[in-house]
Amino acid sequence: MAKIKRVRTKPCSRCTETNDVLYRVRIDEDGDWIFVCPACLEKVKPGNPHYQYGGTWKSKKRH
Repeated sequence: MAKIKRVRTKPCSRCTETNDVLYRVRIDEDGDWIFVCPACLEKVKPGNPHYQYGGTWKSKKRH
């Protein structure tokens, strides 16, 4: 029996576009966690001393 996949949606915290994969990151001095899409990640990550990776969120989840 195949597992049923749940499809969820979540917008990018920077561009507000929905994406199948988002990354949980810290990018500012305040240290708040946000979810960003791959395109926004490429803009905020390079040379950012506050950048910290916190996991990957996927829209398709088993269960």
